[in-house]
Amino acid sequence: MLTIGELATYAGVTVRAVRHYHAKGLLPEPDRDHSGYRRYDASAVVELIRIRTLAEAGVPLARVRELLRAGEEEFAAAVADIDRRLRAEIRERQLHRERIARLSSGDGVALPPEVVAYLDRLRELGWTSGSSGPSGTAGSRWPRARRSGSGSG
Repeated sequence: MLTIGELATYAGVTVRAVRHYHAKGLLPEPDRDHSGYRRYDASAVVELIRIRTLAEAGVPLARVRELLRAGEEEFAAAVADIDRRLRAEIRERQLHRERIARLSSGDGVALPPEVVAYLDRLRELGWTSGSSGPSGTAGSRWPRARRSGSGSG
């Protein structure tokens, strides 16, 4: 049997979080022993880890409560849905990272990705800014793309 502190440590949460989950009805509060301490068994550790994992994935606590009471099929479907949502968020964040990288380099910030790709391809072929063809002498390179709101232009 575990104390509330041991339970919290094993599950990777704080004692305050355990008490919060008790108050929200997510984790049943166990009976107290003869000295007044709550005593938890291994199933409480497993349940608390499930609660923590769902909460960390962004599942609202009201939905966590529903999922903990759901049957295996409903739980599996909900987890698959959560996974799809997380994958979409990751893809979106990766796009943000790419945009931030472009922003820091100054390239293509105000241009659509297709235009930036086209200009990059022209550079690869030897076209330069102001030239009339490959390896032209009118310019040494394409100008950096203008930043939105820079006031120039």
